[in-house]
Amino acid sequence: MSARLSKFADRAAHAVLSLPAAAFLPLAGRRPRIDGQRLTPRMQFLANAAKRGLMAAADPPTAMQLALFERLQRAAALAQIDDASRRDLTVRGGDGEPRRARLYEPAQLPEDPGLAVFVHGGGWQVGSIEAYDGVCAYLAKAAQIKVLALEYRLCWEARFPAAFEDVVAGFVDAVDRASELGVARNRIAILGDSAGGNLASAAALLLGADRTYRPRLAALIYPALDADLDRYESTRLFNTPLSRRIVERDMRRYAPAEADLRDPRFSVMAAPEVSEMPRTYIASAGMDVLRDQAEAFGERLDGSGVEVEVQRFPNLPHGFFGMFVDPAARKATEAIALAIGQRI
Repeated sequence: MSARLSKFADRAAHAVLSLPAAAFLPLAGRRPRIDGQRLTPRMQFLANAAKRGLMAAADPPTAMQLALFERLQRAAALAQIDDASRRDLTVRGGDGEPRRARLYEPAQLPEDPGLAVFVHGGGWQVGSIEAYDGVCAYLAKAAQIKVLALEYRLCWEARFPAAFEDVVAGFVDAVDRASELGVARNRIAILGDSAGGNLASAAALLLGADRTYRPRLAALIYPALDADLDRYESTRLFNTPLSRRIVERDMRRYAPAEADLRDPRFSVMAAPEVSEMPRTYIASAGMDVLRDQAEAFGERLDGSGVEVEVQRFPNLPHGFFGMFVDPAARKATEAIALAIGQRI
């Protein structure tokens, strides 16, 4: 698809997703009340559509499946695209090869700004810098920081621990190039949502013990942190857009071996010790299969003496971050950006 046609498709998708709330009432279908919570018609419609796409995802995903994920993510934050300027660059990958990255810089930044190294979600198998373009631009402006979005090898390109190694290498490279990036070396955080939160958490745990590369903050948005899903009630409560079946399938696509699933580089909850984690902020979605493991990690960090804050956003599903077309998701995204900015 040409660039011109792609922009037209983005605008069309954004227009549809931005329709008045009443338009989604007949499209949402059944909206069950679970654990005292209920999705808005718009978010129920989006969650149902996302679940259908996730259930159908092939390994590797088809070009159409990759494009649909990107269009949904980008369209939901299309109005935020111009919140920051951007430039493309490369960072070191875990295999020594250069990986794409994009630096976002809002106007009128304070002197020696902080930097958030952003790791996108997508079940370790979809997602890209382009998909999160508006989200990263918004985060930079709202938090008054620069944002460096990383690309990493997806699971169908290389299995575990390739993505983890790319994220660690990219973060280390960002710290080494702080002066070139125009940021304060001691104010560099790592941030990720969903599978990106998984990668960010594991990288933060490893780097937390390193005085040179210890992140200023680990910000984890509805992260996947534990392959042992049986331990959590939310595994049984919720199934849209993520279900237990989808989570287990995607985990095994990235980390196929049993030993991989128990490796702290994949499941930080499997780590024998977590006291080296940097200061941590965790945002959980109230109606998310991963909710309880994210909050359990926060409790474990607190018990290990790590400064941590866990913030639950009720009546929202997995994937709400950056869904600016929905008022509740927009408000939650704003709160997360503010929390990150305050802590960096």
